[in-house]
Amino acid sequence: MISTVQDRALRSRIDLVEDPEIPVTLTDLGVVRAVDVASDAVTVTLRPTRLACPAREEMARRVRAAVADVTPDVEVAIVWEMSTWEASDVSAAGGRALLEIGYGDPAQPLARCPYCASDEVRRESAFGGGVCKSPYSCRTCGSTFDVLKNTPAEKADR
Repeated sequence: MISTVQDRALRSRIDLVEDPEIPVTLTDLGVVRAVDVASDAVTVTLRPTRLACPAREEMARRVRAAVADVTPDVEVAIVWEMSTWEASDVSAAGGRALLEIGYGDPAQPLARCPYCASDEVRRESAFGGGVCKSPYSCRTCGSTFDVLKNTPAEKADR
């Protein structure tokens, strides 16, 4: 039986799980959609940033491990919500974290350099180091950075 204290601890622990590719929590990226705690089971609903995300199994493993850290004997079900992830799913804290690690702001309608804020940027390719991001370069400061796919800026550069 999961107590109220364990319920809160489970949710807090799941909120700390980071994306396998970038050091931002799944909650702040908007990947964690729901956490349902029953008396003897936990169901976590996730929405990947890309439907074909190759890191889905790793995300599920990390969420299961987070639950096991709090309640090792509880059953964990991972449900994948197969609908389109949007930039608006990213929390304000997630947007700040992305900027701090050198990603374009997911809320901006046009790509801007996270280092110098210039809009003099160029999309280098439709494909980056992962299926969920595109590489850009800044013409002002020369920095390179990534923009998450399916954000307003990335859509504008298609």
